[in-house]
Amino acid sequence: MIFMVTQWIPYNKTDEWLNIFKEVQGKLPAFIKKWQIFAIVDEDRGIKGYNLIMTEKGSVDEAMLEISKLIAPFWKIEGWAMKIEPLFAIKDALKVIGKSL
Repeated sequence: MIFMVTQWIPYNKTDEWLNIFKEVQGKLPAFIKKWQIFAIVDEDRGIKGYNLIMTEKGSVDEAMLEISKLIAPFWKIEGWAMKIEPLFAIKDALKVIGKSL
């Protein structure tokens, strides 16, 4: 399963965000195979971050719980916001509509 966590960090809270990031970085359980972070300036909302998180098949519940635990410390940052979405790989998305590559 792949999860995408989108987060918004107010410009004036980037130092606070970085301090929390340093605390939680590297605390990934074995079933989270890869966690990549990308960022861009999002006009007046601040920094917009995209987190692509790849997990082992069959560990959706555990992954969602652990991702939420790792993200929880950021909730105390005023103005910080996030959204988590499960994603399909294209092969799996095609299966939903009865197609294949």
